[in-house]
Amino acid sequence: MAVSIESTVVGLIVLIVAAILVTSHYRREHHRERLLSRLDGHRLWDRMWHRH
Repeated sequence: MAVSIESTVVGLIVLIVAAILVTSHYRREHHRERLLSRLDGHRLWDRMWHRH
């Protein structure tokens, strides 16, 4: 009985850690994409050109 409880707890911990890693990966990618879009000079030029 104790072995099955231990394996269940270890399994839950592994799933929680995996969920945290996946979430941090997607958040990092989203943040990186946002930073790279700010550096895109063509989009900035188009925005400035259409304002005038």
